[in-house]
Amino acid sequence: MTQNLFAQESSFLNETNLNTMRAGGSIGVTASAYSVDGIENRRAPGMIQTNANMNFTLFGFSSGLNLNYSTDDSEFRQNMNSLSFNATWKWINLQAGDINTRFSSYGLSGATIRGGYLRIDPGNFLLEMTGGRSKRAVRPSLESGFRRPAFEQWGGAAKIGYGNTSRNYIHLSTFYARDDKSSIQGTNLEVDPRENLTITPDFQIHLFDGRFTIGSEVTASIFTQDLNSAALPKDDIAVPAFFTNIYTPRASSKVNYAGMADASLNLDMFNLGLGYERIQPGFESLGRGTVRDDQERIKINPALRLMNNRLNISSNLSLGRDNLLGNRVQTQQNTNINNSVQMVFTEAFSLNTTYGLMINSIKAEEIDGEVLGSNQTQTSHNVMVQPSLTLRGEEYTHNISVSGGYMLIESKFDDSNAGGMDYSSTSITSMLNYAITLPVGLTINSAFNYMTNSSDGVEIDNMGFNLGTSYALFNRKLNLSVNAGINMNSNERDDFNGGTVTTKLQQITGSLNSSYNLTDKDSFNITLRTRNNSVVEGAGQEFTELEGSFRYQRRF
Repeated sequence: MTQNLFAQESSFLNETNLNTMRAGGSIGVTASAYSVDGIENRRAPGMIQTNANMNFTLFGFSSGLNLNYSTDDSEFRQNMNSLSFNATWKWINLQAGDINTRFSSYGLSGATIRGGYLRIDPGNFLLEMTGGRSKRAVRPSLESGFRRPAFEQWGGAAKIGYGNTSRNYIHLSTFYARDDKSSIQGTNLEVDPRENLTITPDFQIHLFDGRFTIGSEVTASIFTQDLNSAALPKDDIAVPAFFTNIYTPRASSKVNYAGMADASLNLDMFNLGLGYERIQPGFESLGRGTVRDDQERIKINPALRLMNNRLNISSNLSLGRDNLLGNRVQTQQNTNINNSVQMVFTEAFSLNTTYGLMINSIKAEEIDGEVLGSNQTQTSHNVMVQPSLTLRGEEYTHNISVSGGYMLIESKFDDSNAGGMDYSSTSITSMLNYAITLPVGLTINSAFNYMTNSSDGVEIDNMGFNLGTSYALFNRKLNLSVNAGINMNSNERDDFNGGTVTTKLQQITGSLNSSYNLTDKDSFNITLRTRNNSVVEGAGQEFTELEGSFRYQRRF
């Protein structure tokens, strides 16, 4: 009988993800030194850091311990990881601890709940539930830099559905959170206890063997800004009776909506995606955190593939605006267009080109017969060309890539009184990269970059060159790398006297890094870095920095 019980227990464990016992961790020591001439020290001249961590799992329960010590602040720090549990058996998943899950885009999405989670998904059916503390209390304090007080908050969510998320499905989810008014006490807290209930239906339908897909998600949110406000009769607030049976409307309660809809067409050589999103003014959700409300956005994303997928053309168009109710003094409209063309000419040569257009306009609205503020338009053009060449031989591989870019930014005000605030900026960037890989494990890489920018009253030129090499020895147990670079920057700007102020700086950098794996579990690393900043012309600060570190680590 004992053998039968043992066999049944082993069979049950084999059907789950439970491990009888699993543990691991690491311990490490780092010694570093720092020296500088010309400026004040940015860190301690010498420092030793030690750290150790251990994590274990026992029948689904997981936890760990972190220990840190540094001579920089002469403090010993320890952190016991929160105890968590995660077990799966067939189509049942059970978790406990800090739960971070997503039930919908506007309901529960991003909030961490310290509590429990249950998911049951036999076949096409789905049931999810979670609940616990969603925010800990933060009591008032007079200490400098102290964040705002916050009430302890408890929340829960549930989701039911049918279908397959990769094809057809329909879901209905809800999220509820409420602040504990008794969790913090005092006067002039500058925060009020809040309450929130959301209901979210969402669905997706695949048609024509998945070539055409439509989906939608809409969230209704009842939000109470102050639980201390007076309760209202159920008939005084425009919410369905179902809500008022489980939620008490108050003078500070409001109902708002947020939602999205999308459709996609997928053919052999052509794809098209359409999307629409609208977040009503004043929409809030305690399950999502900060929400940028009063927004409407339309997306159009076509893509075309030709010449056996050697030529790919795609575009992303986004149109957005705010002031959906027309009651604000200004309306902001955004237009973003990104086009990309990728062409593979041969196995060795390819060309990528992109063009981006951004238009951001702010229009002053007429309120009570008076126009407040001014109209403003900001336009940005960005063009990028990137050819790439790869030559592979029997012993050597050469990689050559070039990129060139042009950006124009213009900001204009329609109000004549603000005409002096018009702004224009033009930038040209270029980069050349070359790398060669040799059969002995040696790699040599180099890069040259140049940038020039012309703005109102300012001219900037920047040029740099970097050279590096890396080498692997002893079956890649020992890795060495050396890098050196020089960068020159020139800045010319108009001064108030009608003259020109010129500043030219030169920076030289170098680094050496080596790592060696003594065993599968033991490794050490040595790093040396230096930087020299010198003033060629004009004002500036000259300095030289040198730093080095040694680190040993063992994993177990």
